Amino acid sequence: MTEPLDVLNLADGVRLEVVARSDGLAAVPMVVDAGGWRRAAAGDGAAEALLRMLTEGSATIGRFTIRSWTIRAATGERSVGVDQTNESVIVGETAVVKWATHLQEGPHPAPRRIAVLREKGFHGIPVPWGLITWEPPDGAETLVVSVDEYLPGAVDGWTWAVDLATGAALTGRHDDLISATRQVGELVADMHAALASTSGVPTADDVARWHRDALATLDTVCELDGSASVRLARERRTDIAAELDGLAEVGRTPVIAGHGDLHVGQILLAGGRFVVTDFDGNPVLPAEQRALRIPPMLDVAGMTQSLAHVAVVARRYTELDPQESARADASGRRSFLTAYRAQLRARGVEPFYVHALLRPFRIQQVLREIVYATRHLPRWMYVPDAALPALLDDGITS
Repeated sequence: MTEPLDVLNLADGVRLEVVARSDGLAAVPMVVDAGGWRRAAAGDGAAEALLRMLTEGSATIGRFTIRSWTIRAATGERSVGVDQTNESVIVGETAVVKWATHLQEGPHPAPRRIAVLREKGFHGIPVPWGLITWEPPDGAETLVVSVDEYLPGAVDGWTWAVDLATGAALTGRHDDLISATRQVGELVADMHAALASTSGVPTADDVARWHRDALATLDTVCELDGSASVRLARERRTDIAAELDGLAEVGRTPVIAGHGDLHVGQILLAGGRFVVTDFDGNPVLPAEQRALRIPPMLDVAGMTQSLAHVAVVARRYTELDPQESARADASGRRSFLTAYRAQLRARGVEPFYVHALLRPFRIQQVLREIVYATRHLPRWMYVPDAALPALLDDGITS
């Protein structure tokens, strides 16, 4: 058996190992049994041991840093499965422990952003209990375990938003959709206001990088094979490049340690409230870029464009009148943007909104969706295939 790269003892007979696998590094909980150390499963007590460690407070142990915001422990473990990067265990029906079974290359953006949000009293995230990071000998700090409040029955926006968009298009009544998107707009504004302490002024290099990266994404799309959106990008490359020139306006806005990958799928609805999740940054970017500060409008554009994608998904699964669907779509996006701007004003950070950045960042997001669908999720391609022509031919940027 391969020796672990590093070990953090959680309790007698329980430890966290950082191991090298064929697909990269992983953080795995281990327990002792009669045959020696083995991989811990839900029910073996590793997650419970982690919570007990968090009750002892923050600490640095070797290359591990423990950040604790709780004095609560819990017992009783059950698994909720594995996603692309984590294996989650619910403890005592009150906390969810996420073991990072596929470590992201550092620097990892989540620890700083979550710490600031908690420090500023932002309540729009699942309450963080604590997290553990690890610093490799030749790299930057990365996240190995996180613990958050468990939200039973939570659903993400690809469910709640699609349901609301479908209902609005079928009935012509938009009140529920408008109410939800208004609340999300206020939530995002409150998040950005809480992160205002991280703000700075973008440099000329920052502005050039945003523009250069957007054009590079356009070039990548034009080199792909196949889909309707790829063909359209080739045909209208000059027009799209001219739209992306609008990113020169980045110099007019502060940059903050924002979310970086904001879309409706990151907004959970649980117990009648909306919360933001997943501060890991945009997975398509290099590690060093995921941790950089961003214009708040990048988050705003990501959410706005994802609401447009919600309408595409709704039409995919339900036969809807195209005009009614378009009206519902416009109502939802308009409600989100209006609420966001009003809440920024209330929070005293109105300069975070620069309308001229909305459209180029939305176009960039669709281009990234094309690349992502081509490389990782071909069945998603119908979304950018519908979204790109709609966006290019729509002079209304909301």
